[in-house]
Amino acid sequence: MLNNKSKNIIFYVTLAVVFFVLALWFTGIPIAEINHVLPSGGDSLLVSYIWSWEMHQIPINPLELFNANIFAPFKNTLAFTEHMLGSLLLAWPLFLIFKNIVLVFNLISLGSFAISGLGMYLLANYLTKNKAASLVAAFIYAFAPFKIEHLEHINLSGMWLPYFFLYLERFFESQTWRNVLLLTLFISLVFLNAMQYFLFLPMIVLLFLIKNILCKTFKITKGNICKILTSIIILAAIIIPLTIPYISLQKNFGFQRAVENIEGISPDLFDYFVSPFVFKYYSPLLQEWVVGPGIFVMILLIISIFFIYQKSVDIKRTHIYFLIGLIAVLFSFGYYIQLTRAEIGGMIGPWAFFYNFIPGYSGIRAVGRFSIFFLLSASIIIAIGLAKIFQDKIKKNNYQIFYVLIILLILFIEFSLVKPKQYIPMPDRVNPVYSWVKNQKDANIYLEMPMGWNYLKENYDKLYDYNSISHFKKIINGYSGYAPKEYEKLNNELMHFDMGDIRLIKDYGATDIIFHFDFYPENFKKTTLEKLSTENSVELIYQIDNDYVFQIK
Repeated sequence: MLNNKSKNIIFYVTLAVVFFVLALWFTGIPIAEINHVLPSGGDSLLVSYIWSWEMHQIPINPLELFNANIFAPFKNTLAFTEHMLGSLLLAWPLFLIFKNIVLVFNLISLGSFAISGLGMYLLANYLTKNKAASLVAAFIYAFAPFKIEHLEHINLSGMWLPYFFLYLERFFESQTWRNVLLLTLFISLVFLNAMQYFLFLPMIVLLFLIKNILCKTFKITKGNICKILTSIIILAAIIIPLTIPYISLQKNFGFQRAVENIEGISPDLFDYFVSPFVFKYYSPLLQEWVVGPGIFVMILLIISIFFIYQKSVDIKRTHIYFLIGLIAVLFSFGYYIQLTRAEIGGMIGPWAFFYNFIPGYSGIRAVGRFSIFFLLSASIIIAIGLAKIFQDKIKKNNYQIFYVLIILLILFIEFSLVKPKQYIPMPDRVNPVYSWVKNQKDANIYLEMPMGWNYLKENYDKLYDYNSISHFKKIINGYSGYAPKEYEKLNNELMHFDMGDIRLIKDYGATDIIFHFDFYPENFKKTTLEKLSTENSVELIYQIDNDYVFQIK
């Protein structure tokens, strides 16, 4: 006979597997091609590149980790976006097994739904002691529209957040070394996986601390101070070295997001009430506007809040999650609180204070992503409300299971209306020109043409990032969360290439130019090759298929 612990482990593993299988449905990934397709857009390519660069560089020289090969000749270029070290902890073992970064990306992407769902189930069940209500919360948090819309953003999955909340709750209930160290672990994982989410955590810890001190459920003792200081020392040892490159970025480039850029992609209050049904027929202009959990989730939330406050159920605990959700919504609006995008300006929100006075916040572009804390809070409140409804109104387990199945079915139908990303095939072999580049001198700096956004309206830099996995030589090109102004200026100048641009390219730092003529009209190739053949400042040193490499003299 299995003991309760073994039964629980089997149940948790089964739940994670079920959520993984459900993720196959919601993402729409072609299962037969899982090892050579990626979600459309550049971020799946970027994440694959970042993991590959880190697996390449850490064994060689981890101190040079942030000096990635992209955006040459600039230094510290990995800091132009999230470092993804948290998800690397999952990706690296899988890559050692499968030797396929595309397959690894898809497994981590799908697995993030399972990790998220399991974490929310554990958190909700800890708070409610009701498995049925916890399953609903887990399903909502795992597969809400925000999650499906951002499936290529591994860092936005929020997969470690429920575990952080779980051990924050456990810590304030019992200040054991186990709870302290596990809380420290999950704070670290949140930081390593998504620095934007990490910036929100100190506020949450402070709210929990104030609540528990006021409720006299936490005492400041020598033992507790010792445990907290130990946690802070461990976190500082992890966070400070990985934060320095981002501080240098802000100092060297004057890096700060403009308010108008933040406001341009921020959601408004109306977006929280947009049903996935709308997305089935009208794709959102920006995925950052997809913050609503769905109409049925909002109905469940309203019913749960009404029932909790009517019955005075777990008010103190509900208050903290209600407050966290409210702050997250206000943060997601950005600098100004707006009901609709038709408004110009608006009332200044709490985000403005953090933007101006708290380090790190001015570098965040997409503040709508803080809505995940609303999603998490809503899931918990719904679990608490349903648990009390089941306890008072629907006491028989069979009836509880029936109603939960109905709720899950409705949620499944509504979430299925979200249009998942299209998957695009990736090449099965390395482009021969990159095999040649791999054997060239490390001092060379390559400019690949065409650059990012050009008159063909195609961002090729994301492909160059990804393709550099095969050689890791320095390239001028780059696709990331930020680009230096000098790079953007060069990109604009080279939208319409002519011979006069060669000196500009040389002065920028390039030693070689790679023309990918498959990306150009045929007449451009003919005229460009004719002009380059008479140009004394360059020399054709390699050509294969439709790729030509010119050395700058």
